Amino acid sequence: MNVCVLVEIIKETNKNWRFIFEDPLADELKYLPGQLVQLVAKPGEEGAFIRNYSVASSPDGSNRFELIITNLEGGQMSDHLFKEADIMTEFLYRGPMGVFTLTNELETRPFVFVSTGSGISPFRSMMKWIDEKNIKFDSIKLYFGTRTEEDLLYREELEAIQKRHPNFQYFPTLSREVKKGIPHGYVHEHYLKYIDNLDVKPLVYFCGWNRMIEEGREHLAKRGFVMQKDIKVEIFG
Repeated sequence: MNVCVLVEIIKETNKNWRFIFEDPLADELKYLPGQLVQLVAKPGEEGAFIRNYSVASSPDGSNRFELIITNLEGGQMSDHLFKEADIMTEFLYRGPMGVFTLTNELETRPFVFVSTGSGISPFRSMMKWIDEKNIKFDSIKLYFGTRTEEDLLYREELEAIQKRHPNFQYFPTLSREVKKGIPHGYVHEHYLKYIDNLDVKPLVYFCGWNRMIEEGREHLAKRGFVMQKDIKVEIFG
């Protein structure tokens, strides 16, 4: 385990805040876009607890990493971060680690990213890295499902990346609110419509709530998609 300190809090929305951590003993954190960290709150205390979070920032040569976390009432970590922790609060962490990362098919196969809530984190990391490093890719569609427009995390940033990269498209969808110019409904109906009109199978990444991912896997299994070969998942609840 390594030590990190909370150095910045950005209130992205009422329910979703960005927490920036720094490892004071590291010159640079080396990791792959899409990986996660295991965060330990109240280290050394009897009530210490651990949670896994996808890193929302991209590798930039610094000793910092960013997490975006949803405030879940009664959740130990979210209660600690939203109500107790302050700048310079110490945590332990392990990672970044994990295999929910981009594959070498990026230039030759369409990719579809599907997320709900703070499950946008690894995709923000991937797209930020692709944009900053000008990485070549065939096609990427990012479908992001939330309840309301206010919960569209990193919206301006992703829309800006879309303008710079015509083969990247960002599709927000709202399930509980109707807003002009934003598709309404659950995220599945939107990406499935796109997939059903493709001549080739894209590589589909899911990150978000367990129920969304299970439903997505069922939809794709009926279409002949196979785990690992055609589907990658990261579950956070």
